[in-house]
Amino acid sequence: MKLNRSLIIHSTGVGIILFGFVFLVSVNIIGFSVKEKCRLAQNKYDGDCVQALISYLDDETNNFAGRNDAVWALGQLGDERAMPILEKYYSDYNGNREKRDQALSQFELKRAMSYMQGNPNITTFFWHFGEGID
Repeated sequence: MKLNRSLIIHSTGVGIILFGFVFLVSVNIIGFSVKEKCRLAQNKYDGDCVQALISYLDDETNNFAGRNDAVWALGQLGDERAMPILEKYYSDYNGNREKRDQALSQFELKRAMSYMQGNPNITTFFWHFGEGID
């Protein structure tokens, strides 16, 4: 009985540590990816990160994959300045995910808007807190 309890406690501890490690790695990957998308947009358009991503999304000469990346990054940033452009391209999410290189993803647009309307995005706090993304 004592051995089983000890095994359960140790296994739980290892599980918590593993979960924490995977979470922190994921958060850092997300933060790096958002910063990279900002950098790419700012290389092409003027303004801070959000303004450049908005311009990137609104420029229909950019491919759908890149524009969908901009939508995703705007959602991660959660800046309400992006809401009008997201609403401009959102028609309705019908439950089907479009191919990211063939259309603007209604799923991504809906999710990005939901973050700006107050739905929680826990990872943003960890990578964006104290960061100077401009």
